[in-house]
Amino acid sequence: MAGTIPRPFIDDLLNRIDIVEIIDARVPLKKKGREYWACCPFHGEKSPSFSVSQNKQFYHCFGCQQHGNAISFLMDYDHMDFVEAIEALAQHIGIDIPYEKNSRQPTPAQQAKNSSESETLMESLQQCSDYYLAQLKQSPQAIDYLKQRGVSGATAKTFGIGFAPSGWNNLSGDEQPLIDAGMLIRNENGKIYDRFRHRIMFPIRDRRGRTIAFGGRIINPQDNPKYLNSPESPIFHKGEEIYGLFELKQANTQISQIFITEGYMDVVALAEHGVTTAVATLGTAINNNQIEKLFRTAKKLVFCFDADAAGRKAAWRALESCLTSLKEGRIARFLFLPEGHDPDTFIKEYGKDHYLQQAKQASTLSEFLFDQLLAQGEVISPEGRAQFLDSLRPYFNQIPLQSLKDQILREVEKRLSIELDTRLLQVIGATAIENTKHTVIPEQHWTPVRLAINLLLQKPALAATAGNLEDLAHADIPGIELLLQILDQIHEQPDISTQNLLARFSGHSSESHLYKIAAMTPAMQNEVDDIQPMFEDALTRLRPKFAKNRFNKLQQKLISGQKLTENEIHEYRQSLRRDKK
Repeated sequence: MAGTIPRPFIDDLLNRIDIVEIIDARVPLKKKGREYWACCPFHGEKSPSFSVSQNKQFYHCFGCQQHGNAISFLMDYDHMDFVEAIEALAQHIGIDIPYEKNSRQPTPAQQAKNSSESETLMESLQQCSDYYLAQLKQSPQAIDYLKQRGVSGATAKTFGIGFAPSGWNNLSGDEQPLIDAGMLIRNENGKIYDRFRHRIMFPIRDRRGRTIAFGGRIINPQDNPKYLNSPESPIFHKGEEIYGLFELKQANTQISQIFITEGYMDVVALAEHGVTTAVATLGTAINNNQIEKLFRTAKKLVFCFDADAAGRKAAWRALESCLTSLKEGRIARFLFLPEGHDPDTFIKEYGKDHYLQQAKQASTLSEFLFDQLLAQGEVISPEGRAQFLDSLRPYFNQIPLQSLKDQILREVEKRLSIELDTRLLQVIGATAIENTKHTVIPEQHWTPVRLAINLLLQKPALAATAGNLEDLAHADIPGIELLLQILDQIHEQPDISTQNLLARFSGHSSESHLYKIAAMTPAMQNEVDDIQPMFEDALTRLRPKFAKNRFNKLQQKLISGQKLTENEIHEYRQSLRRDKK
């Protein structure tokens, strides 16, 4: 990739793509009324609740609340990352991506050179992989080792497992690419020798299945270290890659959950027993970049650790890396296996069904979070409870999903046997618990705000007729702040389309609710061509609500003995005159 992708190009791409065509090629759609429908591809159901709007260019499932545009659909359904999805859509309509360039980015000549060097490194690593595969077939010791570990020939082939024989100079070919890729080492005396010797070799593959590094495991217990990984190279960055992710995607079309383990053999053993949705970190703690990549592949992640102190420490680091990625629909769980077991040994002893049953009972993120923090001290005394809330605050504030925050607050009340008043909420850095349950909107519940939002999402150009609504900014009306945020987005880009407007609210606490509102058509619309009068009427009905709320506030201020400013007195008198009329 030559640089970042400019936002205007992404907006234009979405405007030129037909989402119905993209989705229908993967999930057959049937037209019913204005929209297209299918059984949701993201959760099991018998009756179609997955709606695709050709007019608004987005999808929404009324069952599982999955929603988005053509880009997010490819990310969720085809398990692509953001850039891959854009590249696929651009290729679909035959246009080039105008990558943005800056002074830090390479020139075209440098890009060509870097690309050529990367290809050379990958070719060298593929030759190493082929060599290790051939050596495995000729090594009875390595074959016996894999058999003892319960690895069949078919599973070994799936993961490309090979064997690096003893000896210092087995690899052949151009030395410099092998040195750059970390397969050969040049010591201080200039001597060159093989990095991997007498080890079972696990190729680490990128998203396209190309070998970019290796992990090597000892056969003899007396050898050290137990695992040896390739060093960082121009094509391999440990913090970005995940072992087994390519194989996982090859083995599964729909991926509901992913098991994150700590070793290559864990992944291989689980696959051997039919659990083909496991991956492993590369000898380091998992980071947020890797977690984001996994969440784009599946909505549920199950972290598998030993139950000892080291396992719980690793799990806690994983929890810390998870927090900022906990968006709509994403779930993180923590599975602690019985002492002395890892996924490899556990599934061999107890089998697939028992392993999956254990996974169902894995701790939720909030349960693990509370257990760890509660173990730090007592919460019986006021001081202990205050210390607990203070410890919880930095983790709580990193979570972007309001519904999860609300669940945590309710759990605080339950665990501490207290009621969170305003003062205690401030200690934790929270506001009042919100009701995040959104149900289907009955006709009588189409409030002026909700109707105005729906009509704006249908036709953003309506914002031009909204006039000045600054006086509503302080109105105590549910949803008014969201309405004003939508209007601000449209005013910044008057020709914005529905799907691009919705995309501006990605990660917003009201994102899911916005898609739900956008997916509905109020019955009072009755197939009318011009919805502008409905929009203007909705805004007209908002102002009396604001006036009434404002009058009540001023009156309450007077009753309580507070003085009104000159402007407030004028405003109060004006309200009285309107009431008399």
